[in-house]
Amino acid sequence: MRPFFLFKTLSALACCLFCLAGPGHAVEVSIAQAEAKSGETISVPVMIDAVDNLAGVKLVVLYDASVLEFKNAVKGPKAGSLMHVVNSKTPGRVVVVMAGARGIKGENFPIVTLDFLAKPCGQESCVSNLKITEAQLMSDKLKDLQFSLKSQDVVIVPAKEATASPAPSEKIPNAS
Repeated sequence: MRPFFLFKTLSALACCLFCLAGPGHAVEVSIAQAEAKSGETISVPVMIDAVDNLAGVKLVVLYDASVLEFKNAVKGPKAGSLMHVVNSKTPGRVVVVMAGARGIKGENFPIVTLDFLAKPCGQESCVSNLKITEAQLMSDKLKDLQFSLKSQDVVIVPAKEATASPAPSEKIPNAS
């Protein structure tokens, strides 16, 4: 009787641990905080912390169109095998969709880099929160991957006016 009781107890414990741990850790998709001067182009990477078998990505990123102007989206080096489509027709909103027949894997890499022009914002700093409002990650077996999102601010500081260069010093002739 005792071996059967021990077996049931260990089986129940193993099931509880498996359920609590889950099938794997969730991927974190994040946008790093960035800073630029008015008039500069700023590149903001969308990072993946660790993933195995990523074959599909959908990201909807919102930003303040009065502070930033979207210019371009460039696939990260690890995402080279994925096709990508970018829709930026609506100011303040960028949709990036990526897909491939085979999954990619890696740790701490940019899946895509978003390029923006920092608009002039007067004498004060301006802030635009880049926020991922919709996302989907899929494996090459068309299974949804679990993930979490982390968004950050882009801070635009006023461009410093060029300081006047000092006047060239006058040469004083040597009196000999």
